[in-house]
Amino acid sequence: MAVGVAIKDDGKQYNGKVTLFVLLSCMVAASGGIIFGYDVGVSGGVTSMEPFLKNFFPGVYRKMNEDTKTSNYCKFDSQLLTTFTSSLYIAGLIASFFASLVTRGYGRRPSIIIGGLAYMFGAALGGAASNIYMLIVGRVLLGIGLGFTNQSVPLYLSEMAPSKYRGAFNVAFQICVSIGYNAATLINYGTVRIKGGWGWRISLAMAGVPALVLAFGALFLPETPSSLIQISNDHDKAKKLLQKIRGTNDVNEEFNDIIEASYASKAIKHPFKNLMQRKYRPQLVMSIAIPFFQQITGINVISFYAPILFLTIGSGESASLMSATVTGIVGSTFTLITVLLVDKLGRRPLFHIGGIQMLISQMLIGGIMAAKLGDEGSMSKEYALAVLILICVYISGFGLSWGPLGWVVTSEIFPLEVRSAGQSVVVAVNLSMTFIIAQVFLAMLCHLKSGIFFFFGAWVVTMSVFVYFFLPETKGIPIEKMDQIWGKHFFWKRFIDGTGDEENGGVTSMEPFLKKFFPGVYTKEKEDTKTSNYCKFDSQLLTSFTSSLYIAGLIASFFASLVTSNFGRRPSIIIGGLSYMVGAALGGASYNIYMLIIGRLLLGVGLGFTNQSVPLYLSEMAPSKYRGAFNVGFQICVSIGYNTATLLNYNTVKIKGGYGWRISLAMAGVPAVALAFGALFLPETPNSLIQLSDDHVKAKKLLQKIRGTNDVQEEFNDILEASYASKAIKHPFKNLMQRKYRPQLVMSVLIPFFQQITGINVIAFYAPLLFLTIGSGESASLMSATVTGIVGSTFTLMAVLLVDKLGRKPLFLIGGIQMLISQMLIGGIMAGVLGDQGGMSKGYALAVLILICVYICGFGLSWGPLGWVVTSEIFPLEVRSAGQSIVVAVSLSFTFIIAQVFLSMLCHLKAGIFFFFGAWVVIMTLFVYFLLPETKGIPIEQMDKIWGDHFFWKRFVDSRDDIGKVVGDA
Repeated sequence: MAVGVAIKDDGKQYNGKVTLFVLLSCMVAASGGIIFGYDVGVSGGVTSMEPFLKNFFPGVYRKMNEDTKTSNYCKFDSQLLTTFTSSLYIAGLIASFFASLVTRGYGRRPSIIIGGLAYMFGAALGGAASNIYMLIVGRVLLGIGLGFTNQSVPLYLSEMAPSKYRGAFNVAFQICVSIGYNAATLINYGTVRIKGGWGWRISLAMAGVPALVLAFGALFLPETPSSLIQISNDHDKAKKLLQKIRGTNDVNEEFNDIIEASYASKAIKHPFKNLMQRKYRPQLVMSIAIPFFQQITGINVISFYAPILFLTIGSGESASLMSATVTGIVGSTFTLITVLLVDKLGRRPLFHIGGIQMLISQMLIGGIMAAKLGDEGSMSKEYALAVLILICVYISGFGLSWGPLGWVVTSEIFPLEVRSAGQSVVVAVNLSMTFIIAQVFLAMLCHLKSGIFFFFGAWVVTMSVFVYFFLPETKGIPIEKMDQIWGKHFFWKRFIDGTGDEENGGVTSMEPFLKKFFPGVYTKEKEDTKTSNYCKFDSQLLTSFTSSLYIAGLIASFFASLVTSNFGRRPSIIIGGLSYMVGAALGGASYNIYMLIIGRLLLGVGLGFTNQSVPLYLSEMAPSKYRGAFNVGFQICVSIGYNTATLLNYNTVKIKGGYGWRISLAMAGVPAVALAFGALFLPETPNSLIQLSDDHVKAKKLLQKIRGTNDVQEEFNDILEASYASKAIKHPFKNLMQRKYRPQLVMSVLIPFFQQITGINVIAFYAPLLFLTIGSGESASLMSATVTGIVGSTFTLMAVLLVDKLGRKPLFLIGGIQMLISQMLIGGIMAGVLGDQGGMSKGYALAVLILICVYICGFGLSWGPLGWVVTSEIFPLEVRSAGQSIVVAVSLSFTFIIAQVFLSMLCHLKAGIFFFFGAWVVIMTLFVYFLLPETKGIPIEQMDKIWGDHFFWKRFVDSRDDIGKVVGDA
């Protein structure tokens, strides 16, 4: 299968050379990057200066200097502080769309001038600020400046540069960003030493210097030939300018291409609307994905907060500022190297080299900080130096790749008719993500601690895979001929020429798979024009294939309870991984339906064991304060698995010979191998060790190691008491029926029932089929399913930050309302627009996709992770394994039932299926509101207290004296 390999450059090369005139013009324009870089550098510096913090953010100042109890990672967690930094970016986001109108209607130069002037005034106001309001108004003006310059400067550089050297010219923008950043860090390093504590004013006000240079320098810039032709009919003037820029009179070929592009441009009255057309889909996707990925690398985290990061790991104030300066110089150096390589090696190789470099360094930084930096105290100088070196390695990778290339590629891919609109989308996404990350970073640092580097590292993997498969090489292709790269790309060509929609998405919608194992479904899909849209996939054999896994898992979960209770959590995890591995191998090797279903049954056994033991393991190992976040990790891994599967399906369906489905099924064995063999090196939980043996010394030492302190006596005593109660129970399933366990029993049945009756597995199993039903092309349906998976993963990650802060109940309620509204709207659209035959218009199909994303956001925040979190933490040790088996059994039972009946329900209820699941969302939200007590922060061995204090459940719990035996005085 051809993926994102470089496409041979068949594009013509225009005449001309690099002239002094174009070189000087681009140098002045590129200086717009200095103001961007200066702001990035100065923000982190001044927010670590004590006089600045004392004046505007006294709460942070007190935590930094006086509070010895707050975690190292949490001392700078202030919403007001992050608002100061990020207000600039929300202003820039809005300004970029106004900039598009100016750039398209009046030229690139006016936008540059407006941006420089706005930034200059913002810098002056920031330097003179006497209160937080002046400070933030100044930041807003800076944002307007950034919105205009970031929108116009990359376009100016791409249109002025010869195509052979366009990459190098555009890297100049990132070089100027680096120059600005380095200037800011050096100025911060100097001004922090000024007596009187007003040095921060110089740091902020000096941003006006490069803005002044840009604004007045732009007065002498020529317009680009493309812009001149676009805004006027003076072809002679435009041609003379092009000849001057290229240093030759022979520019007819390039000039004719520019005129042709201009005619196409003038025919477009609504560029933003036209950007939504199918033929611009590749550019639109890149204009969103590339700036999104550029920010999610974590670079702005380091750039904004490098001084704060170094303060966190124990460097002094001056040392932290100098460390930030060193990293800036490293980044600049490697950005200069990119100038030499970008038009020689190409864009894609640099993306890959930089991505690998960034990933390795992020993993090592996270590992060092996790092992060597605690919540209090500092890190030794040797390890702090190692972190600094690794951050330099990371920044050198960014300087080679996503730093400059994020601007290079997006500025060169748009046709003239939508170029200004497209660049506005790029800037808006860039600034939106910068805003979001700036807003949430300090809270993420506080909650994730060193895990924040693993979070961004996971995104580096995702974006590197995206580049490999979906980004064609743009090196050396004239900007007016860029559309040829999309027409030759294995995936994007279907959007350019309308072909390529013949592939199906998902194993159960792959034609070779259906034809081999489910010929009846294949015939209905391809040949039957009379069967309703809603009924073409209604096959009991097809749903039996999907759901056989869950009935096997249901039965296996009860055996898993015996293993978990009598032999420990780890053996259950190992058995589950091995069973899943064998099932995956059998599925991939299947040549008849019997082998296929036996493989699914083995997969089910694996799920039964792992779903029974993993949540218990996480709950017992996690500190009670962060137990929710640890347990959400299970749902995050569910999301990772789902997203990986959709991407694999999307690519294996294209393999010639029709055997791609075998790879999709067999690849399930890879995470199973990792789980089974990784579990060999896992420790047992202290709870399980005490339950299984009388070696209290070993258990206590393990608990001390896990908690990072010797003072664990109180928790250890609670575990011992729970263990004694556990050993007195000979028949845990029978005892679970006792009245005093009634609250837990009800929750163990209803919560997993509700989790499945939300309808999420309908979307997860059958997303490609749903989108086929509403009229999407087959490949588009799989891509839609991939998008929804990524959305769900993102909001599950957000749940990590919120579950131990807001609590379980608020997230259940917020997610439930969000799910209900989106389900009602989806049902309404499908009922009103989609008939039994034919398709749905693209506009309505897009609306359904957006609403499904909203629904999945709600699920990812609430019932997705919390369905496992709450049920894994509520059981006393004596019935914990039995209780978790009930949870898994109910979950798999209803997953099985829904998988069995869904396609038949879809056929009979049609759009009403969304109202059916919506009604259940109402019921389950009311249930949570009235009957689920909050479990946030309560030690797992003292969980009985919540039932005794609840207005309804207290009648089932034994007398408070009995409760006191467990909870003591807590």
